Order: sequence, then structure tokens, then C-alpha cells
Amino acid sequence: MKTKVIYGNKVRTNNHDSSIFSKKWEEFLQNKVNGDIYAIYGNYESDFTGDFDFMIGTEENTGEDSFTIANGEYYIWEVKSKDPSGVGQAWREIWESDLPRAYKTDFEVYKTNGSIAIYLSILSKS
Repeated sequence: MKTKVIYGNKVRTNNHDSSIFSKKWEEFLQNKVNGDIYAIYGNYESDFTGDFDFMIGTEENTGEDSFTIANGEYYIWEVKSKDPSGVGQAWREIWESDLPRAYKTDFEVYKTNGSIAIYLSILSKS
């Protein structure tokens, strides 16, 4: 994966109150966007139980903040269902998995063809 810069509006949050995610999606979807949409999780305090930065955006410069998705090793988790409940189910499965997560930058990609994948930064095998 090549380095990408994604633009949007960032917020510091955690997984203890999921209402911020739906609120950010509502705000974002009021914009007219073209291309793939990215939901990014980064700058982790610790792991999925701690605070992190969250941003929804695109490669178009449409937001106050930017997030660089660095080149690195990612495990790609394909989301089976194309609705929001499918993404939530995928994250529950990820949290219960034993993937060697690096907690650098993780992101969801919502492709224009309707497919959804979650990219998880993983520890290098070397």
C-alpha cells in the first residue's frame, strides 16, 4: 500500500462511547464526495481500549485536518455485509482475534463499488 493523505475533520475519542462515530458519519455524509471514503483510526494511546484519533475523509482536500496513511504491513479484513452493522460485526471479530496488531494506523475503505475492507496495521514478521 502506498502512502496516502486523507482529508477530513479529526476527533480524539475511544470505543467506550460509540455515538461519536455515528455523529461524525452524519456530519461527513452531508458533504458531496467523490471517490473512496476512508474512516481512519490512529495515534493510539495504547490499544483499542484507549484513546485514539478518528477521522472520516477522502483523498480530496475537503476538511480542516489531514491524516497520512503510511506505507506498511496491513492485514486486510474484508467486511461481509455492506451495511453499518457489518462493519460493527467485523470490528467485534477483530477485537476477539489474535492478530498481531501494531496499533499504528488502521482504516476502513468504503469503495465506490460498495465493497468495504478494514486495513489493520500489524507487527512486522521480521
